[in-house]
Amino acid sequence: MAITTQAKFRHLGVYAFQPTELCKFYEHWFGLVVTDHGIGSTGHEVVFMSGDSQEHHQIAFANGRHSDWPGMNQISFLVDSLAELKRLAIAFSEAGVPILQQKDHGNTWSLYVEDPEGNRIEIYTPSPWYVTQPIWWPLDLLSESEDTIRERTYATALANSSFRTREAWMAQTQVRIDAARKANPI
Repeated sequence: MAITTQAKFRHLGVYAFQPTELCKFYEHWFGLVVTDHGIGSTGHEVVFMSGDSQEHHQIAFANGRHSDWPGMNQISFLVDSLAELKRLAIAFSEAGVPILQQKDHGNTWSLYVEDPEGNRIEIYTPSPWYVTQPIWWPLDLLSESEDTIRERTYATALANSSFRTREAWMAQTQVRIDAARKANPI
């Protein structure tokens, strides 16, 4: 049975030698702004950038690149709802597709799977909230109800000092994107 989804391609994760320096190129030439910058649970520095206030990031640079590694970290696809994400998690599990991770990022719920050649793919859907990234809270799309997931995410996000609604974050980010594009016309 073929599984079909309306997943939309949205962003790339790229390993970099110096993420902060790489950001300067994308800021200058493409008008992207840093939307978050921090240290992830793996100890990697991660810089998130976007040129679209509806997308927390269109590219994420993580340090840790080695000269013998390619730069790509992941290919990411957006789905419309938590229900669709759960449906895909179950379908992947039943089909034997390796599920690498399930993460509650506070601003998104994410499922990471492996393609037949071992490439990492993220499938995600946004939550109604924003918290500073990178963040990773437990998530179990295979056994938890949507209500349980939403309630826990909201409570955990609300306790975070950077908590905002997604709409507030998008509005603030759009102001920054507009200013960056105005300051750097090509």
